[in-house]
Amino acid sequence: MMKMVRHWGKVTKVTSTTTLFDIYRLFARDDGTFPNNEEYPALLYKSAFKGTEAEGRRAIVEGGDWTTPWVWGVFSYHHYHSKAWESLLCIRGEALVQFGGGSGPTVKVADGDLVLIPPGLAHRQLDEKDGFALLGSYPKERFNGSIDTLTGPPTREERERMAECYVPERDPLFHLDILKLCQSPC
Repeated sequence: MMKMVRHWGKVTKVTSTTTLFDIYRLFARDDGTFPNNEEYPALLYKSAFKGTEAEGRRAIVEGGDWTTPWVWGVFSYHHYHSKAWESLLCIRGEALVQFGGGSGPTVKVADGDLVLIPPGLAHRQLDEKDGFALLGSYPKERFNGSIDTLTGPPTREERERMAECYVPERDPLFHLDILKLCQSPC
C-alpha cells in the first residue's frame, strides 16, 4: 500500500480517481489562531458540475444525506466551523478563496466547482465577479441544524467537537468516497 504524503499548505492533484474532472486537496496545519484540520484536507472538484441552480439543489438533497442548501458566497473574513463538514457548490461566477488562515493558499473557485471543507479549516472570500454564488450544505448525520462560525482560536470544547465530527461517507453530488479521496496518493 502506498503511503499518503501530506503537502502542507499546497493544493495538490489527487491522482487515483477515474472521474471526468480533476480533484485537488489541501491539508493545512494549525497556525496558532485557526485550528485548520491536520487529519482531513479540503477537497476541490474542478469544473465538475454542469447544471442550473435548481438542478444543483435537487442533486444535493436527492440522496437524503445533505441538508437543503442555502445560496450565498463566503464571508470576507477568516472563519471555520466546528460542527460539520461544509459542501460549497459554485453555481455562478467566480471568486478567490483563501484557505488555512492569512498565510494559506488562495484558490479560484468558479462555476461548476465543488469544495468540501472539513471542520476547523479556515476560509474566506477575497474577491468575486460575475455574481458569484454558492449552494452551501452540511451532512445531516449528527448535525443539529445549526452551524457555528468561529473566528479565533478554538476552545477545548470546540476542539473536541471537531475531533469527534462526523466524516460524511460520500460527497453530495457524485457520491464519491470522501475518506478514500482524503487518503489517496497525489
